[in-house]
Amino acid sequence: MQTRWKRLGIIALGSLAFVTAAAYGLLDRYKMEVYQGALQLQADAAGLQPQQIQVAGFDWVYLENGLKGQKPTLLLIHGFAASKENWLDLSRHLKDDFHLVLVDMPGHGETSFDPAQEYDLDDQVQRLHAFTQAIGISQFHMIGNSMGGGISALYGGTFPGQVASIILLNPAGIFDVKSEFDGYLDQGQNPLIVEDEEDFAFLVSFAMEQQPFIPWPLSAASTIKMRERKAVNDQIFADITGAHDFVFKDVITRISNPTLIVWGKQDRVLAAGNAAEFQRLIPASKVALLDGVGHAPMLEIPLETAALVRDFTGVPSL
Repeated sequence: MQTRWKRLGIIALGSLAFVTAAAYGLLDRYKMEVYQGALQLQADAAGLQPQQIQVAGFDWVYLENGLKGQKPTLLLIHGFAASKENWLDLSRHLKDDFHLVLVDMPGHGETSFDPAQEYDLDDQVQRLHAFTQAIGISQFHMIGNSMGGGISALYGGTFPGQVASIILLNPAGIFDVKSEFDGYLDQGQNPLIVEDEEDFAFLVSFAMEQQPFIPWPLSAASTIKMRERKAVNDQIFADITGAHDFVFKDVITRISNPTLIVWGKQDRVLAAGNAAEFQRLIPASKVALLDGVGHAPMLEIPLETAALVRDFTGVPSL
C-alpha cells in the first residue's frame, strides 16, 4: 500500500511539473499577447478607448474616455522611454472626475518616430500644442512626469492661456542638485535604456521606491519592447540632454497658472532637492514632497496621487 501511494505521489508530482512546464511554455510563446491583454484590461477599467490622429508630421496614438465636454480635461504626459500606459493606474482613480487624454509623445509608445526630426523638450512642446488644437481641447489641466514634467512646465510657460493648472511629478528641466542617475551617466551608463531583462529589473528597482508587482510574462514583454526601441531612445535622450535653443529656467518664469510640484523624496533619477528651484521660479507654485516614494508617484501610489490631483485642481470626486 505504501509503495502504491508513493507511486501515485510521483505520478502527481510529474503531472504537476508537466502542467507547469506547459503553462510556462504557453506564457513564453504568448507573452506579448498577455502583455497587451493586461494593458487592455487596465484601459477598460479606466474607461479609456484608443484614438489616432495625424498631426505635425506624426501619427499620434492616445487614450481618451468619453467625458469630453462633460468634465474638465486632464492631459497626461509620460516620461522618457515611457508611454501613455504609465498613467493607467492613476486614470482608474480619476475616470469619473475628468475628461482624460493620455498621449504617446512622438518617438514614444505607439506614436510614430522620424529619425530626421529632433526631440528636445521645446520641439515636443510645439508638437503637443498642435496636437491639442487638432483634437479640440482649448483649456485643460496638465500633469507630467519626468520628461513629461519638463514638457508640461515649458508648455505652461509658452502657452499659459491654454492651461488651467499644471501638476509636475518629479519633473526634468532643472538639475542643480545631482542625483544617483547623474553618477551612472558620468560612468557612461544609462539605467533608463534597457537591453535585457536584468536591465529592466534594475530600472524598476532604481526608479521606484515602492515597486508594483510585475509578473514574469509582463516583465519579459516590457523588456522586448524597450530593447526594440533602444536606438530610438538613444537618439531622443541625446536630443534632450544636448544643447538647447531655449533657456528652461527663463521660460518657466512665465507660467501664470497654478502649479503643484510633487516629488518623491527617494527619487534616484531626478533629485528632489530641485523642487525648491522650481518653486522659486514659478509664481504661485506649491511643493509636495512624498516620503517613501521614488521617481514615479502615479505608479507607486496611484490612489494618493489621484487625491493630490483632485485637491489641487478643485475637482471633487464623485
